[in-house]
Amino acid sequence: MPATPQVVITSYGARWNDPPRHNGPVLKLDVSGTLWDPAATAITQDLVPHTGLHPDVRNHVLATPGAGQLIGDTGRDALALAQRRGKPVHLDVHCWYGRHRAVAVAEEAANWLRSRGADVTVVHRHITRPIVHRDPTIGETCVFCRIVAGSEPAAVVREWGDALAIKPRGGVNAGHTLVIPRRHVDSAIVDPTITALTMARAAELGAELGCDLNVITSVGALATQTVFHLHVHLVPRTADDGLPLPWTPQQTARSAAAALS
Repeated sequence: MPATPQVVITSYGARWNDPPRHNGPVLKLDVSGTLWDPAATAITQDLVPHTGLHPDVRNHVLATPGAGQLIGDTGRDALALAQRRGKPVHLDVHCWYGRHRAVAVAEEAANWLRSRGADVTVVHRHITRPIVHRDPTIGETCVFCRIVAGSEPAAVVREWGDALAIKPRGGVNAGHTLVIPRRHVDSAIVDPTITALTMARAAELGAELGCDLNVITSVGALATQTVFHLHVHLVPRTADDGLPLPWTPQQTARSAAAALS
C-alpha cells in the first residue's frame, strides 16, 4: 500500500529576513507581488488587523483572479513530489509581512492537499509579527503610489523590481532624481528593510552618475518631508551651483562655519 503523501507548509514574511530552513526538497511560492496586498490596495480597513486565518481576509485573498489556479498548480506539484519521494516535502509560501496573503494561501493549499489524501502540517512563522501598514487606502491618495501603479504620469529614469527612479516635478537642477520604493512606507524609519532596498537602488544609480551629489531623505513635516511615501533625492552638485542645503545656507563662509559648529 503506497505511503500517505506528507507535506509541511510554512507561511512567512520575506520582510523579516527570517525564512524557514529545511533539509530535503523545498517548493517555494512567492505571493508578495500577487493577490491582495493590504499595504497598497484600497480595501475595507477593518480587515488589516486580522490575519489570513480570518474568513473575511481569506475570502478577500482567494477572490483575487488567478488565486485558485495558483493554489491548484502548487498543490499538484507538492503532491507529485511527495508521492514520488515517499517522504515529507516542504512547501514555503511567503508574502511581505507573513500575516495575510501567505497565511490564507497556505491554509487553502493545505485544504487542497488534504482533499486528495495528503497528510499536511501547517506552520505560520510570522503571523504574530506587528502590523506595519495600518492604512490600506493609502494607494489611492499617495501620488507616488499612483506613479508606481501607472495611474499618474511621471518621467521614469530607471525601474527595478522593488523601486523606480523618476524626475521630480520642479527639481532643483537638471540631474535631480527621486528613487522611490514600489511598496508604500511613509518614511525612512517605518520599515528598515524597505529603506535599505531603496537606498541600495539610490546608491546604484548615484554611482553611475559619477559626480559629487547629495543623497537626501527626510522624515516628517518639520524635516521638510512633503510627500509621505519614502523617497531618496539624488542631487548632482557642481562648483558654484548655488544650491543651499536645508540646514546649511552656504551663502557666506560665516553661515557655513556656524552650521559646522
